[in-house]
Amino acid sequence: MSPECGPAEAATLHTVSSMKRNLGLAGVIAISLAVMGPSMAVSLNPQAIAEQVGGAVPTAYLLAVIPLAIITASFVILTRRRGSAGSLFGFVGVEIGPRAGTAAGLWLAAAYVAVMSITALAFGIFMTTLAQEYGLSSAPSWLPILLAFLILPVTAYLAGRTIRTLGALLLVLEGLTMLAILVVTGLTFARLATDGGPQGQTVDWSAFRFEGVSAGAVALALTFGILSSAGFEGAAAAGEETDDPKRTIPRALIWTTVLTSAFFIAVTMVGVWAFGTAPKQLEQFSASGSLPADIANAYVGDAMGDLITLGGAVSAFACMIAAQVAGGRIIYAFGRDGVLPRSLGELSSQGTPVRGSLVIAVIGVAFLAFSVVTTAGDAFSAFELTSDTTGLVISGAYAAACAAASVVLWRDARGRRWAWVPGLGVLFLIGLIVLQLFPIPSGWELIAPVVAVLIFIVGAGVGRSRGRRAAAALSEPRS
Repeated sequence: MSPECGPAEAATLHTVSSMKRNLGLAGVIAISLAVMGPSMAVSLNPQAIAEQVGGAVPTAYLLAVIPLAIITASFVILTRRRGSAGSLFGFVGVEIGPRAGTAAGLWLAAAYVAVMSITALAFGIFMTTLAQEYGLSSAPSWLPILLAFLILPVTAYLAGRTIRTLGALLLVLEGLTMLAILVVTGLTFARLATDGGPQGQTVDWSAFRFEGVSAGAVALALTFGILSSAGFEGAAAAGEETDDPKRTIPRALIWTTVLTSAFFIAVTMVGVWAFGTAPKQLEQFSASGSLPADIANAYVGDAMGDLITLGGAVSAFACMIAAQVAGGRIIYAFGRDGVLPRSLGELSSQGTPVRGSLVIAVIGVAFLAFSVVTTAGDAFSAFELTSDTTGLVISGAYAAACAAASVVLWRDARGRRWAWVPGLGVLFLIGLIVLQLFPIPSGWELIAPVVAVLIFIVGAGVGRSRGRRAAAALSEPRS
């Protein structure tokens, strides 16, 4: 028995030596969808894109498909070669080296911590909005933060359940919310194409042109478009619990990227038409607290708007669980392979890395508290801080994935001529990081870049000092 274990813990630990393969394609897609949270992303991210490019929001999402396809292809190349609970820790470690793999794995785990904090705040904001709709007009400003802290223990408990059960739960939660948003989108489009909107809004394809928009604004809009898909790779951490992972996970990543890209383009296209393309109407678009909910209120009914708001909270809830599931498996792989204390590499009687998920949860709570304190208790500012941190850190992790994929192709005589494609992904992602770092912000907005840079430095340092411990483990096939 590990000296850190108490009697109660000992009853559930050390009873399973390896993970069970009981996750199919639907379950794998569910994990990626939940980590990504497309329902939540389409509720909150298009507004930031509209601030840069006006009504050309769906055009930005369409252009973002190109770099996103490169990133997805890089993960597909890596997951076809190896199934690993460590995700980038295993992929990059095998192809480039254990030190680089350790750094990349820590960056991705840190991104999942930030994702958990973002979605906890989003849950609090959505639930507070819903409460205000039902009579709590004077809701205190701290209510979203309180709800964020209250929900995290619930998701931490659920993240320790079996992966098969979680896959079904996450698919239902995120799938139903996306379906509700698509129903609202369809009904709204039908009204726009026939009777028109309440202020004369119509179907207007000319709104999607980049007219009078600078190249820098387009680049920043693309950044938000790509980051809307952040987390699509979440299923890669289930590589040791998936049936035929070298086939199933690549298919899941492709399907997730294709479906969610189409989802973003369709919803934002109808959303721009629904609000209208006049300057003041686009200002209202940018100021929307939840894009699908506001569309539902205006075109379908208040009850549907409330349902969509609840769906946003449900999506955030699912995302919190999935981020702890994916991040916990990376921590488990670190413990099992000797980078972190061995006790973190133990499984529960259900075959799940409960300790790894708890580590992610505890750090997530700490980061949430840090974000709240440094933004003077403002939920929306804390949301922005955690979101900015996620964007930076996950861009670095994705760059490592593209670099590893480029190495794989270069080593293969048949694929060598394509090695430059993921190399372009590395350059693009470095460009995204630069766009997010400069010009250097001031006040509390400087915190996210500082935290992200520290994560990059610490990850690289741990990789250098501890990465070689995993060399032997990474050389063993996991699938």
